Amino acid sequence: MQESIGSLFYFLIQGSRCLCAKEGRNWFYNPARACPERASVVSSQFLKKAAAVAALLLCLSTAASAGQKAPQRPEGLTYPPLAFHLPKTVRVQLKNGMVLHLLEDHELPLVNIQAMVRIGGAWEPADKAGLASLTGTIWRAGATEGLSPAALDEKLEFMGAVLETSIGSESGSITLNVMTHNLGEGLQLFADIVRAPAFNEQRFNTLKAQMIETIAREEDEPETLVEREFHRLLFAGHPFGAVPDTASVKRITREDCIGFYRRHIGPESFIVAINGDFNADDMVRRFEALFGDFLRASGPVGPLPELPADITPGVYVLDKPLPQTGIRMGHFGLSRKNPDFDAMRVTNYVVGGGGFASRMMKEIRTVRGLAYSVYSYLGMSDGTKGAFTVGGETKAASTHEFIDTARGIMNGVAAEGVTEPELTLAKAALINSFVFAFDKKSDVAQRYAWMEYYGLPDDYLEGLRERIQKVTMADVKRVAQKYLKPDRMVIVALGDKKLIGEQLEKIGPVQTIEPAQ
Repeated sequence: MQESIGSLFYFLIQGSRCLCAKEGRNWFYNPARACPERASVVSSQFLKKAAAVAALLLCLSTAASAGQKAPQRPEGLTYPPLAFHLPKTVRVQLKNGMVLHLLEDHELPLVNIQAMVRIGGAWEPADKAGLASLTGTIWRAGATEGLSPAALDEKLEFMGAVLETSIGSESGSITLNVMTHNLGEGLQLFADIVRAPAFNEQRFNTLKAQMIETIAREEDEPETLVEREFHRLLFAGHPFGAVPDTASVKRITREDCIGFYRRHIGPESFIVAINGDFNADDMVRRFEALFGDFLRASGPVGPLPELPADITPGVYVLDKPLPQTGIRMGHFGLSRKNPDFDAMRVTNYVVGGGGFASRMMKEIRTVRGLAYSVYSYLGMSDGTKGAFTVGGETKAASTHEFIDTARGIMNGVAAEGVTEPELTLAKAALINSFVFAFDKKSDVAQRYAWMEYYGLPDDYLEGLRERIQKVTMADVKRVAQKYLKPDRMVIVALGDKKLIGEQLEKIGPVQTIEPAQ
């Protein structure tokens, strides 16, 4: 074992020298001087890899010295229980209703601010689909009443700061990343964007034209097109199913964006996560000074519109002269607040969410060779039910076999459940991936803001691993029977109708649809 570790460091030295060989210099004695542009590569690539391999060899060496036999394969390795404690934020609510989650971190002279804003496409007018998204873009791009777009861009570039905004279906966001010594100026720009956005008319016209062009290009992007049309049909009649098209975007005016913003944006709309090199008391004082007289929204948004109890199943074809078929099929999922949600996450991992460990990947790709990629996805709409989706692409001739096999796997899990090894692997994968959702303290602060935004309990994240660990084989079978509905799905196939039409008829009556344009 000692010889192996020695060989590792010999490899490190030789590999480092190879990086600089083409420079024609003798790196060995002074790497930074002889090959400065490679020195950082050596450090970041070789040293990190060497440390990881050395740690592994050391663990194996320790195990061997303790009389333990080293496993023959990686999956034979055993590890101590994962210990992880989530740092707590300091929650402060300002007098005007704005909520701050503060988490100090003085390791680097940086401050990261991420605000969730109660606004979204779910509350835009039905005849102006795309209004929320366009508003979210022009919000930052349109600059402020005191600065032109060019002047704002120049200020941020000079500070090395990032200021971004966006609005999705259920929430909006505004983010500021700034160096500590520029915090005052950065916060002032943040406040100006929130309180006095200008919605610059020239920028608005440019962004609107770009949005229309993007919609037109989607006609030539099969994967984007089938995904878009699947959600339009699945959520038909609900704001989640509203798809921006050329006509709806053309109807949007600059005044629409201003009105949508002013109606829904006020201090009570913001839950702000702040992480980095600052003092919490000082940060609260700064926010009070900047937003203390910020007026409440004139028309704050209400709860998300409820989805129907069930979908209207159907088989749809998007006729495109292509040699393969893009497939999306699924039904409503369930909310995070549903007590069965964690068991359903485990179930989804086994069905198709676990990559090469999933049944769909093993059967549809590895055994049958029908697709390069196939997956199931438990869409996590945090405010209401999301979607359970199965997707992939296959050659036209195997369209029916792909769909039939995927549905069979869903039926199989519901009828017979999963095996003990499948359950163990799924739970371990989900639990171990939990840590990587918090590799930065900014992620931690943002998670607390997210929990409050959606009304999740304070211990939601801390209890996640325990909830996953408690899932049993009986739980998986029960939720699969309750929530997986392979015979009641919206199925959308994008491909050549002449080649796939008869195959789809074996599943049910086929409706030909035209994509929104």
